Amino acid sequence: MISSPPLNRSDNSNLTDKLTRIPLFKDLKLEARQNIQNLFYETTYSKETVIFYEQDQPSKTGSRIYFVIDGCVKLVKYSTDGESTIVRLVSTGEFFGVTGAITNQPHPFSAETLSDTTVLYLDKDNFRKLVAQYPEVAINMICAMGEVLWFNYATHNQVVKKSEARVAKILLYHLRRDGYDKLSEGIQLRINLPHDYIASMTGIAYEESVRIISRLKKQHQCIKYLRGGKIIVTNLDELKQVAQDNESFVY
Repeated sequence: MISSPPLNRSDNSNLTDKLTRIPLFKDLKLEARQNIQNLFYETTYSKETVIFYEQDQPSKTGSRIYFVIDGCVKLVKYSTDGESTIVRLVSTGEFFGVTGAITNQPHPFSAETLSDTTVLYLDKDNFRKLVAQYPEVAINMICAMGEVLWFNYATHNQVVKKSEARVAKILLYHLRRDGYDKLSEGIQLRINLPHDYIASMTGIAYEESVRIISRLKKQHQCIKYLRGGKIIVTNLDELKQVAQDNESFVY
């Protein structure tokens, strides 16, 4: 992995349309998006680039909030012996870096690209200008962060949830968040979730992740797992039953 390259301002002429890919901004009127586009910068990172490291000081690396326009970023923590835990996968439309940018405390995790990734970002001062003019953006961000907190609780609460339920929760979360494509055999997640990602996000061993996915496939008959982490949900009700998820989900 390599360190993040310098971030340079790009031509903002087409940022208005790109802002519609971000749920926080898509409901803003065209005039509002045009008003805020000059607050943003755009850059593209190559696969396996470290955007910032855990414990980096935002004041030194740039107090920035990042929005993924294309690609995927993993937020990951490393133990002293080098073991990694994926905190969250950030895909198109999502944001990260808020904690460090707003509090100026060290980043609580590293941010690493899983593919070539394009982001928009704005610094702390521009973020304050934005929410002062459009406070609904701050409200939407608070709601989105609440969803992230819920996800972390649901997938890492080892006392309340069995490992099988936590894995099923992850599949449902990404189904709702990232969307799906309808197939004749079910609905396919638009984000790939290989065994090592699932294991890291739930705090279980790789081998246990393989066993759980196998049970969901053979015993519960609610998913198909294809090479590379492609997952097709064949029985949504059964998957929700395993996850102990009572929320409505229509597709």
